[in-house]
Amino acid sequence: MRRGIWKIHLTLICLIMLWGAARSDGATLAKLRVGYPSPSASFYPLFATKEAGLLEKYGFDTEMVYVQGVQLIQVHVSGQLDFSSISSVVYLQASVEGADLIQVATSIDNQLMKLMVHPGISKPQDLKGKTLAVTRFGSLTDLLVRPALKNWGLEPLKDVKLIQIGRMPDIATAISQRSVDGGVISFPTSVQAEKMGLKTLLDFADSGFDIPATTVVVSRRYSTSNRDVVLRFLKAYIEGTKRLFTDRELGIRALRKYGGISDRDMLASTYDLFTSRYIKKIPKVNAKGVENSLSLIAESNPKAKGRKAEEFMDTSFMDELEATGFIKSVWP
Repeated sequence: MRRGIWKIHLTLICLIMLWGAARSDGATLAKLRVGYPSPSASFYPLFATKEAGLLEKYGFDTEMVYVQGVQLIQVHVSGQLDFSSISSVVYLQASVEGADLIQVATSIDNQLMKLMVHPGISKPQDLKGKTLAVTRFGSLTDLLVRPALKNWGLEPLKDVKLIQIGRMPDIATAISQRSVDGGVISFPTSVQAEKMGLKTLLDFADSGFDIPATTVVVSRRYSTSNRDVVLRFLKAYIEGTKRLFTDRELGIRALRKYGGISDRDMLASTYDLFTSRYIKKIPKVNAKGVENSLSLIAESNPKAKGRKAEEFMDTSFMDELEATGFIKSVWP
């Protein structure tokens, strides 16, 4: 009798283990590695998709890989990632140099950064002879502020001095202490900067100059040989975005888990801000955003000059999901 009970227990354990590694339709989950460069709400759609279990629904056992900044691209190009969610400028800087990376989706079409200054500066012309801080020369903060200054008739480095400071919280502190006159700061540091008394001179999200902050990229080689995988991933991602918009508690839970924010009020305000203002319901590729990003990169890299947006994007996946009625089934 004891032997029989032991066999039953062993059978149940095996069944539980098999159930944990397989989909409800009996197919084994495929391993998938997805990278993101920052615990930022900019990558909310990916966080919500994972938290909602939708990647498992579409057959994936997904490992979320956090690799800071541009290093994520190096990891992806080396073949250690299948998908990445990252800013358009970051992946395009590598792609114009020959990296095999293309964009297949876009969730946020603009940059969530602000040019913030101390209260003594009231208009762009007040910046003449002043000093602005960026994180690093050649970084997105640097690439964004230079054309903004030119649009105001100010020549970077000549009329306005630019210096490198590094971390955005350090930029905010430097402005508040009048060590510099202003700097480029992203969310959520910009919220803290406002509490420090700093003011916004330019909100890049309102500039009308699309430069996508959140894209989904793959290698062209991978997308060609694994088209069904890309389509299934995007189905999960689209459904995940829908869950993000319609399930506030799930969205807050996802950001707490992957975004490193524990304060409930901050989580709630971040959720409300991103779902009401920044994130698109349908993550179609923004060709104009790719074009603008290339123009921005061309300011410092001649290899980006004359390049076409179509070289670095593939809209066929989202087009297929629209043509087959999938997108309409999620967003009637």
